[in-house]
Amino acid sequence: MDMAVVNVSSAALCKASGLTEEEVIGGLTSIGMPVEFGELKSLLVEITPNRPDLFSVEGIARALKAYSRKEINEYKVEKSDYVLAVSNKTTDARPAISAAVVKGLKIDEETLLGLMQLQEKLHDTIGRKRKKVAIGIHDLKPIVWPLEYTVAVGDKFVPLDSKEEMDAWEVLKKHPKGIAFAHLVERKAVIIKDKKGIISFPPIINSERTRVTHNTKDVLVDVTGTSQETVDAVLDIVTTSLADLGGTVYEVKVGTRTCPDFVPKKVKLKLREANSVLGLELSQKEAQECLLRMGIRCDGENALVPPYRADVISFTDVLEDIAIGYGYENIEPTLPALNTVGRGRDDWEAARDSLLGMGFMEITTHVLTNAALLSIVGRERGALEIKNSASEEFNLLRTSLLQSMLVCFSNNKMKGMPQLFYEIGTVYEKGEEERLCFGMMGDGASLTSLQPYLQTLMKELGFGFELRACEDSAFIKGRCVEILVGGEVVGVMGSAHPEVIEKFGLTAPVALCELRITLLKK
Repeated sequence: MDMAVVNVSSAALCKASGLTEEEVIGGLTSIGMPVEFGELKSLLVEITPNRPDLFSVEGIARALKAYSRKEINEYKVEKSDYVLAVSNKTTDARPAISAAVVKGLKIDEETLLGLMQLQEKLHDTIGRKRKKVAIGIHDLKPIVWPLEYTVAVGDKFVPLDSKEEMDAWEVLKKHPKGIAFAHLVERKAVIIKDKKGIISFPPIINSERTRVTHNTKDVLVDVTGTSQETVDAVLDIVTTSLADLGGTVYEVKVGTRTCPDFVPKKVKLKLREANSVLGLELSQKEAQECLLRMGIRCDGENALVPPYRADVISFTDVLEDIAIGYGYENIEPTLPALNTVGRGRDDWEAARDSLLGMGFMEITTHVLTNAALLSIVGRERGALEIKNSASEEFNLLRTSLLQSMLVCFSNNKMKGMPQLFYEIGTVYEKGEEERLCFGMMGDGASLTSLQPYLQTLMKELGFGFELRACEDSAFIKGRCVEILVGGEVVGVMGSAHPEVIEKFGLTAPVALCELRITLLKK
């Protein structure tokens, strides 16, 4: 699963958590969130997308306080008379909506940037690029209640960063945000409006009238989407983060529902199963202590999952938190009591041995990828799409290993150079096929420097080969060759094109070779 990198101020995180920078880094590492130093005394925290509650300083600080001191924040919702009516016309367009009001905030530049980053990360991960969930945060002061969630019928408003009044369809054609996300609006455009007019056009843009500024003290948070469960979870994450900034949360009656709902979800704590899976002998109290470090209280035999923990769905997730709270480093590894017979892994052990002997490190990457990555290396044509994919990051079967290798280089770009990796894996291009890809990154990496490795590999495998100049959009023109065995093209090798290197966020030269090793069996 790809990490979401959250940029946070070290000083702000230390202040919010009450910990030193060393304790912050140690705590995040123990929880499973690697940290690097960024610019201007910031920390770059790598967070798995299944923990969207950690996409803000407030969320990270909350987790650190629980892990280090077993201190858990409490949240409550105040009563109010705020009403947001929901039209049944929105049902077949964007049916899910939740909202809340938060008052008493102090919003400075750092807070504003943090809110924007939280929105962005939630949109890109759990929100699936705004398709599943979109968030709007508005200055409450200009809003004239009650609100209505309905379908646009010629209503006009001034969208953010604009001076021109437009209707929804004009926004999709003229405004940069409208153009970027127009594909998310089909037959109907949904809007949220007050007595003065439109305040939000989800999932596209808010009104300039309700822009949040440094003078904003009270806000309205609206969350819309296609899944009510996910919409509610995102509202809980945003509002609890705002509460941690000192805000007071007020309920909003949305249609027939009242939200947000901060009542913890109960999950049965199965101690025997936990001990069996983890190989431990924890008592009920010890298991509860582990969960307390992960921000989860217990009530008898039930784990009380806080509203912002959208990742906890079943006991399996609770079990994982017990393991993290206990500390993976404290679990002693043991060999399973099984009798097995060793054998060769596959037909390509000779290739593995050859590449390992030349200093290459083996990697294993996802068979699933996406059109954006494949298009960078010119391999998107004919890619098979996964129906009902759980993530837009993994919705196609890969047609090549090149993009996987480049992603690996990107993930390791902060490590030492040169780097040499290889992978043997399955691709799906006109059928299933095994391929071998190996590459190098560092000063001097080129077609010329990679060729000796190919020669050694093919010699070890017992194949003669020829090279023939070719053109391939993934490689620099004039620095790319086809690999032929017995007159048949079995692969390609070359110096990665600068645009390809840039799009993967790399700064060092890269050389790659991909072989259709299935053909070498014939």
